[in-house]
Amino acid sequence: MNPVTFLHKQLSYFIGTAEERPIYLFRAPASLMFEHERARIVLRRMEVLTWVFMILVPMWILVDIVIFPTDIVSQLVFGRLMATLSLGLLLLFSLVVMERATWLVSYLSVLLLMAIPALFELYAQPVFSAWQLSHPPLTETQTAAIFLYRQLPIIYISGLALFPMTLLECLPIALAITFIDAIVDMHGMNLSALHAAHWAGLWVVFVTGGSAILAAVLQFNLLWQNHRLADFDAETGLMKREAALELLRLLWNDKSTSDQCIGVSLVALPPQPADVMDSPAAAKLLANEGEYLQQHLLPGMYGVRWSSRWLGVVSLGHAKRELAGLMNAIYGQTTSSAGSFGNRRTAVAERSTDHGVGPHNLLSMAEQKLKQALTTA
Repeated sequence: MNPVTFLHKQLSYFIGTAEERPIYLFRAPASLMFEHERARIVLRRMEVLTWVFMILVPMWILVDIVIFPTDIVSQLVFGRLMATLSLGLLLLFSLVVMERATWLVSYLSVLLLMAIPALFELYAQPVFSAWQLSHPPLTETQTAAIFLYRQLPIIYISGLALFPMTLLECLPIALAITFIDAIVDMHGMNLSALHAAHWAGLWVVFVTGGSAILAAVLQFNLLWQNHRLADFDAETGLMKREAALELLRLLWNDKSTSDQCIGVSLVALPPQPADVMDSPAAAKLLANEGEYLQQHLLPGMYGVRWSSRWLGVVSLGHAKRELAGLMNAIYGQTTSSAGSFGNRRTAVAERSTDHGVGPHNLLSMAEQKLKQALTTA
């Protein structure tokens, strides 16, 4: 058996999902809405953590004053003030880029958030090591405080579990933090300074933090599956109106798609008698309609249920003529074996030719065209 297939089967069994369902543990789906949602979650959580740490980091100076002598405190105060200043700059950065909320920007912000305390540990541990060599023995309180400082890498790596990232996205940050911890233990780059206890400590750091990350990724995977189900219509399997408008807004604001055509198409389903609206036959008809539309979509097209009677498409990179031709081809004179898909009225609106000033206007223009087509039918 293919090792990747075997791993997927084991993860599916472990998570409790069907084998054919996608698992986002290692690779996130290439979806604009997915990346945008993850980016917003990351930036919101990062902002909260940043201003909380901006308060806690300088406040911890009071604890250092009580536990350590003045010469150590003065060195720690400098490091803490620099960390607080860095956190403040990161908070301002996140506030500025929140509207753009791209995945790259949010991932880099997480790197910076994790780098600040990791670099502070890199600064603080040599201070403690030099002090321990010149001022033995330590009190129990001082020993406990230094031990807590030594546990910071575990806290950093476990903190990655707060963010909706895959294991592969977390791995570079976790490895970097573990490497920084190893440098502290090696007293620079002296590998001979690492003894068995240090190697065991690094292993504990990586495994403990990795377990927290794995647990969070599993939970995020499940929550995202439920979130996606909320974005899709249960009767047709197509995207809901609200989700489609959010997708249109993202496509509209995405600078990389500014030179591409964005289109909206609609098709009106035939009215059903009131007595069969909630019947199994009506539900099956809707399911067939959604499946039929999905089968004919080209790459860059997303099927949508705009209302109870209107289905359609959001299109990226297809000109109005191409989208209209597709709708006419599948809903014009063609019929399926069930004989229920052809001879429908359709309408298409497209950004460059219809001069829409926004996603809602583009949809409204297509709706007006369809209403007029139905009126003149």
